[in-house]
Amino acid sequence: MIISPAAGALVGDRIPFEGTAEPGSGIDLYASTGGQPLCSVVASSSGSWTCVATLASANSVSVRAVQTVGSDTRESTVQLSVLNAPTATAGGGGSVSSGTVMGSAYPGATVTAVVSGDSGDSVSCTSTVEQDGSWFCLLPRGIASGTYSLTASQVAPWSGGRSSALSAPSTLTIDVDAPAPPGVSVPTGSPVAPGASFSGEGETGATVTVFAGPHTLCQAVVAGGRWSCTASAIEAGTYDVSAIQQDAAGNISAGSARTRITFGTADASTTPAPPTTDRAAPDPVATSTSSPALPSGGDPDIVVPGSTGAAPQAAPLAPAPAAAGGWSAATRFSSAMQPVFGRTGSIDWAASVVIGLAIVTLLAIPARLLGGALRTIGGPPTAAARRGRIAGRNRSRQEEFEVAPTLPWNARLSAAFALLASAAISVLSAPVSDQPAYVRLLVAVTLGILTVNAVAVVVPRLLSRWMFDASVGLRLKPSYLLVSIGATVLSRVLDLDPALIFGLVATLALADTASKRARGRLAAVQVAGLSVLGVTALLVSGTMPPSSDAIGAFGSEFVNTLALSALGSAAIVMLPVADMPGRHILRWQPFVWLCLAALSFTLVGGILARSLGGLGGGAAIIMIGLAALLFAGVCVAIWIWARFVHRPTG
Repeated sequence: MIISPAAGALVGDRIPFEGTAEPGSGIDLYASTGGQPLCSVVASSSGSWTCVATLASANSVSVRAVQTVGSDTRESTVQLSVLNAPTATAGGGGSVSSGTVMGSAYPGATVTAVVSGDSGDSVSCTSTVEQDGSWFCLLPRGIASGTYSLTASQVAPWSGGRSSALSAPSTLTIDVDAPAPPGVSVPTGSPVAPGASFSGEGETGATVTVFAGPHTLCQAVVAGGRWSCTASAIEAGTYDVSAIQQDAAGNISAGSARTRITFGTADASTTPAPPTTDRAAPDPVATSTSSPALPSGGDPDIVVPGSTGAAPQAAPLAPAPAAAGGWSAATRFSSAMQPVFGRTGSIDWAASVVIGLAIVTLLAIPARLLGGALRTIGGPPTAAARRGRIAGRNRSRQEEFEVAPTLPWNARLSAAFALLASAAISVLSAPVSDQPAYVRLLVAVTLGILTVNAVAVVVPRLLSRWMFDASVGLRLKPSYLLVSIGATVLSRVLDLDPALIFGLVATLALADTASKRARGRLAAVQVAGLSVLGVTALLVSGTMPPSSDAIGAFGSEFVNTLALSALGSAAIVMLPVADMPGRHILRWQPFVWLCLAALSFTLVGGILARSLGGLGGGAAIIMIGLAALLFAGVCVAIWIWARFVHRPTG
């Protein structure tokens, strides 16, 4: 008979079983999962027995004790829940970390990792375990370099809030200090041929990566303070050569001094030149478009201390996908976006919902109140004022879309120019260089923006007669280019990656007699179509493999443009200001506007959350939040004054 553990108990790791039996009888323990006996013992002269067994974590396991006395057998069974302690190591799987920890646990469980110092202070982080049993989390910012004790526990979905035992303490070395830039000795002679040797000094155990402009030349691990590597073939030309190093904890150095070198196919001397001492950062394009790739299992939300961008590293550098340069070179648009869900590094939808609701409550609604207040203060416009509001405009302010009913043939050249202008503005939302790859990027972005405009205006126009019994035309809207410029400037100032893109250049034209209901419904179809297109492209982008040739990079750039432009445009046009579709949806059905606005801003927040999280840490997020609160407060104050205090004269 099994006395301990009791039925229904939560046990884990080495499980002590106790029971009673006939003195001298043999006891074998079996699990319902099958296999050999968990253990075999002989009952003592007093009839008691003990046995220690190990079981895999499971919601319910039956353990059967079989007693053998001569030819007779007796059985006793107990039902248990088993939840073993998770494993926990540094982010790279070793003992040195820049603030990340990882391990294995029960799929779907919530793991809490605790790091304790000699002073007794401790910090922790939590993570949800992936279906393959892996977990990964980032310790809070501000943890100092030093030696710590690491333990972890887990709570399974079926454990009723009960936690497993702590894992055995392990020593964890935290290193958050970026290494110094590596020293680099370059081959002499010109031009430098493939196979030339680069060498220099570095931090033992770090990985050095040598760049030539936007191309990765070679990588090497520093041993005994020295490193050397052989240059791969790149397109002939003159490049600025620089190097960075990443230590074992994942910290990335600044770039070494740049040295201008001409590469070709002729034989070149490999006699090393003296190391340079002038320190300068590597070319921004090199660090942003050809930076080392993230190791498997890494978290793209990690901002490496000492780096200038969100370089997610939890282990020594892995080689970037091969790119021969020229037309095959990578751009910021050719990198796959975050997976939507279900994988390590996928979009944090909880944070995205918070961002979406914050935009609705702190930006969109206050902006609508401000617009209404300003109209109240200015009084109702006269007919002459309405006609001359914008350089002779004689259209009703009720129009969300321009009045002209069609897009005539002689305007097609203007439409092509507007599309190219919008594409060029979007390309400038990220750093560019004088590489042929950026001509490829311009073509991919142009096709992407053309597709977005087709979904936003052509498809609703075709559906309008069938769905709304309304005649709808098309017209260019030059003011949309100003919105595109604003989104690009914002992306460059905040260094958003991925960028915020607004790609619309055309609008729908309804007759003056169109009802508020028709305008609102048509605008809702626009926004819904853009959202569906953006989500579809986002799903595709998150599953695309790294591109190693011009065709693959072009496909990635096209898909990423669809996702960024569609979702960015859907969010921006939902602002209920001016003649944006969001204003007409709000006038038609406020509840529909609220649902679509929350959806649009949440989606765009999902793709921008990682970039916003890298803006200098918590201080930058607090400043952005305070600025939004100040804007909302000013708008509400002006609206209250205009609504309840101000009385228009005349």
